[in-house]
Amino acid sequence: MSLLEVSDVYAGYIPDVDILRGVNFRLEAGELVAVIGPNGAGKSTLAKTIAGLLRPRLGTITLAGEDITYLRPNQIVKKGIGYVPQIANVFPSLTIEENLEMGAFIKSGNLKGLKGRVYETFPRLAERRHQRAGTLSGGERQMLAMGRAMMLDPQIMVLDEPSAALSPALVNDVFAKIKEINAQGTAIILVEQNARKALAMSDRGYVLEMGKDRYEGLGSELLNDPKVGELYLGIVRAEP
Repeated sequence: MSLLEVSDVYAGYIPDVDILRGVNFRLEAGELVAVIGPNGAGKSTLAKTIAGLLRPRLGTITLAGEDITYLRPNQIVKKGIGYVPQIANVFPSLTIEENLEMGAFIKSGNLKGLKGRVYETFPRLAERRHQRAGTLSGGERQMLAMGRAMMLDPQIMVLDEPSAALSPALVNDVFAKIKEINAQGTAIILVEQNARKALAMSDRGYVLEMGKDRYEGLGSELLNDPKVGELYLGIVRAEP
């Protein structure tokens, strides 16, 4: 039994228009799985559906064998799934420390240990803990958003386009931190436009197209698959 299973799911934003059209997906404990594909393929829709922000019209989503298909987002968070959206993912008027505390809104008791883990993972945040989030760079905001999700010690973290609009240097920093969080035991679903880098660092990957899982396999295999390379990675095959 997989940690997370998405089975034949249909979902969308308006009635009778499905973005996901029978998509299947699984995540094992401790895995880092990339989800790639062209614009409009349904990558972010899949992330939002797993997080409970969209309700499937058909299909099922199970977490460790438990049906979570129609749970509300706050219930899914309590089950151990953290979601980091692509944009508007921090509270700009609050400090770094206050943002982290907001991330632990369902926790009771002392948050010192949880904050300590976040600050150990993101030393830059520790140095600036009293700085308002709205003054941070794009990369720092992305790290804060991931740190806030860590405050609930989730089994799974769903990251929606964490490298969007970042410089190449900051992309490398953010991806290194994603690997570090995964190495600490958190399973990660990485929805990414930077397909090559995402596949290179992932255990497995899925290629979505038109709301369907077109290809699935080891990250390295998909990275080196000629069909995937030509269609989704911009690799042009040489003429014989």
